[in-house]
Amino acid sequence: MGEKIKVGCKIPQEWQAKIELLAKERKIEPNKIIYEALGQYLGENANTDDSRLNALEVEVTMLKRQLAELTILVRNRQPSSLTKLPEVQPNVEDDDFIEDEPDEILYDFLPPEER
Repeated sequence: MGEKIKVGCKIPQEWQAKIELLAKERKIEPNKIIYEALGQYLGENANTDDSRLNALEVEVTMLKRQLAELTILVRNRQPSSLTKLPEVQPNVEDDDFIEDEPDEILYDFLPPEER
C-alpha cells in the first residue's frame, strides 16, 4: 500500500453526524470510517485490521441503518384512514350472485352435452 498521507475535504454537517453515529455504533474513530469508505470506493481492501468479520460488521451496521430509514419512510407514507378497510358484503339481491360450490360453478359453464 505504501506511505500514508493526510488528506482533507469539507463535507455537509449531516454527513459528519452520520459518520460519528456509525463510528459510535462500531466503537471506532470517525477517521477510520472515512478511511474504510474511501478504500471501498476505490476498490481497495481498507479494513484496518484485515478482518472479514469487521467487513461483515460494517455491512450489517449499514443495513440496520437503511432498514431504520425505510421503516420511517413506510410509516410516514401509510395513510391512517387505511388501517382498517371496510368489509365488502355481496349483494344477495343481485342476479349474478350464485351461492354454489366451485365445482358446480364450473359445470354451469359447460355445454349441456358435456355436463
